[in-house]
Amino acid sequence: MSRLLTISHLQIEGHQEGAWQPIVSDVSLTLERGEVLGLIGESGAGKSTIGIAAMGYTRPGCRIVGGDITFDGVDLRAASAETLRQLRGARIAYVAQSAAAAFNPAHRLLQQYCETPVTHSVMGAGDAAAPRADGAAPPPPPSPPRAPCRVRTSMRMRPCSPVGSIAR
Repeated sequence: MSRLLTISHLQIEGHQEGAWQPIVSDVSLTLERGEVLGLIGESGAGKSTIGIAAMGYTRPGCRIVGGDITFDGVDLRAASAETLRQLRGARIAYVAQSAAAAFNPAHRLLQQYCETPVTHSVMGAGDAAAPRADGAAPPPPPSPPRAPCRVRTSMRMRPCSPVGSIAR
C-alpha cells in the first residue's frame, strides 16, 4: 500500500466571541490507499472540522494555523486554489454525517447528485443520472421533483455516500 493522506500536527482555530480560539490541537494521522479511517468523538470534538481540513478547506469562521496536510503527494496547505478545485470532488471528497447538511435546499437532489461527476468530467449528465452497475445509483426522482427539504431524511441520506465515492 502507498500513503494517500498524511495529516501532521494539525491545528485549527475558530473565531468565537471576538477572538480566535483553538478547536483542534496537534492532530496527526495517516491513511494508506485502500484503508478506511473513522473519527470518533463527542459532539463538538472536531471530527467534521478535521474531515473537511483533510481536503485543505475550513468552514467560515475557522482557519488552519499549523501542521501539514498532504494528499497523494500534494501539500494542500501550499496548493493553489486551482489545484484544490481540481482535486476536490474528483480525487478527494467529504461525506457529511448529516443528510440535512449535505444538500442545498435551493436545488433539486438529482441536480446536486450529478454536479460533482459532471463538473470534474468524470461522466456526462446523462450517465451521472443513470443507475450504475456497481450499485451506486442516483436518488429516485421524486414525483414531482423536489428540493431536499421536502424529502424525508432517510431518502436524503441515500445519495450522500455515492456522491462521495465518485471521486477517483
